[in-house]
Amino acid sequence: MSRQIRIKSKTRFCIFLTAVTALFIFLIAAIGNGGKAASDMYWIQVEIAEGDTLWRIAERTLPPRTDIREYIRQIRETNGLESCNIKVGQKLLIPIYVSNGNPLN
Repeated sequence: MSRQIRIKSKTRFCIFLTAVTALFIFLIAAIGNGGKAASDMYWIQVEIAEGDTLWRIAERTLPPRTDIREYIRQIRETNGLESCNIKVGQKLLIPIYVSNGNPLN
């Protein structure tokens, strides 16, 4: 014996659907953002010096609770690097995340 569900108020049902849809969109956005709180981002330009590696550069600018490997992947994508090989004198754009006007690293 199945129980039938009846909608008593179309207005309340529409509000419910809107709230569920907004929650769903919020969760998808949070997952797509890697779990980070919404923040602004700016870029700094770094000139590669002798002994620099992407790992060392990433360690200096890494935002809290960020996987360094993902951060290095983002640096490589931004700069069009096919590998982690970099050269002395090369200039790279490095993302810096900011929340409430303060750098996150």
